[in-house]
Amino acid sequence: MPSAPIDENGDGMMFKFDGFMARSTLRALDRSHAMITFGPDGTILSANETFLAMMGYAPSELQGLHHRMLLPVAEQDGPVCQALWDDLMRGTPREGEGLRLAKDGREVWLWSSYNPVRGRRGHIARIVMVAADITEAKRRGLDTEGRLSALDRSQAVITFTPNGIIEDANQNFLDALGYRLDEIRGQHHGLFVDPSERDTAAYGAFWTSLRAGQFQAAEYKRLGKGGREIWIQGTYNPILDAQGRVLRVVKFATDVTPQVLNRLRRAEAGRTIASDLTAIGDAVRDVTERSGQAANAVQRVSGDIQAVAAGAEELAASVAEISQRVSHASTISRGR
Repeated sequence: MPSAPIDENGDGMMFKFDGFMARSTLRALDRSHAMITFGPDGTILSANETFLAMMGYAPSELQGLHHRMLLPVAEQDGPVCQALWDDLMRGTPREGEGLRLAKDGREVWLWSSYNPVRGRRGHIARIVMVAADITEAKRRGLDTEGRLSALDRSQAVITFTPNGIIEDANQNFLDALGYRLDEIRGQHHGLFVDPSERDTAAYGAFWTSLRAGQFQAAEYKRLGKGGREIWIQGTYNPILDAQGRVLRVVKFATDVTPQVLNRLRRAEAGRTIASDLTAIGDAVRDVTERSGQAANAVQRVSGDIQAVAAGAEELAASVAEISQRVSHASTISRGR
């Protein structure tokens, strides 16, 4: 393998590996990475133990076979594979992730670097591929992508910088608020907030907490295009980098305007009913009080009537007694 120019310090000063350094470097790579070597036509020349163990092959099972047998059937004779080898034969290195098949048909995702190696006369003598198994990371990534795709289909999604500047929004969000993406990208989240709330300490604290990486979830009133009032059930999710710094804020939201308006109508109806019941209660208490007063008056009148009746009875008795006495006196007078 010819000496390779290396910029060791990143300052533009180049030097070349000597033969010993090149061999030592290859041995180090061989111990730490999966490596496989192909001829210019794609025939497998050799593979190291790491590659063989990763793909489940014995050395004799791979040697002499073609590179395409490691690919999924649909890709073996496709344009992508042909373009890869065309580039390699022009001496252009290629790298990237790709799906490969192990001996037992197991799917293995590799991050591969294909490196053309020139012979003494300058032609491509072989291709050395250095690879790393990224299957688990890829599966996690695909799972995450699948979940995000499902959320994108079912919910309104919008992303902000840590300072609240709008980066992107999906069609569900745009439809819910009535905007086009070019109308809101680069604007601040405050565009959707009532002016009476926008300049409050609570709103400032809301974004301060998001920049600190704190998740937020609640039912929010927001303003659509033209000031139309919209209610959403939303979650604001800070996305962190490896150092724990907030890269962006992703909001997932569901339009709950009909439910909220219905709830507000019921609450208003409840308040009206409560007010009516209070008025009815006050009226009943007033009628009860007046009834009590009338009953007392009736009792007083009844007492007065009874007193008059008693007086009349006494008067009648007195008159009767007087009449008897007068009659008796008259009899006595005539007898004389």
